[in-house]
Amino acid sequence: YSLKQLHYWLKYECLSSGLIFGAFWVPYQLIVTVLFYGAFIFTPYLLWHLTKAGWYKSIIVFLVIVVLPYGMSRFMDADLSLTRYLLSSVPLVSFYIFTWVLRLVVGEHLSERAMVRELTHRRRTG
Repeated sequence: YSLKQLHYWLKYECLSSGLIFGAFWVPYQLIVTVLFYGAFIFTPYLLWHLTKAGWYKSIIVFLVIVVLPYGMSRFMDADLSLTRYLLSSVPLVSFYIFTWVLRLVVGEHLSERAMVRELTHRRRTG
């Protein structure tokens, strides 16, 4: 059940990354701020459902590709504006790539479980 809930919300979380296409009409900093706070708010929910489902490898991957770069970007002193921009955007991009891939993996996992249940049910009744 936890994975179904997570998969449901991952659909919407991944859609929010589509806001980047609005950069032509909306100020870029506003979009980045919305994406950052969306990721910040969604992260505890994501980690809670992954913990409930026992997907500890996914939590470790999340920590390595999102939290570690975020922590590094906060402690590194970047003098160049381009370096500062890259250090701040890598964790955000990594987060949305992670949620996109996780949505695909969870969806596949749920499909496989549904197929196994269906085959088991057919064998018992048929």
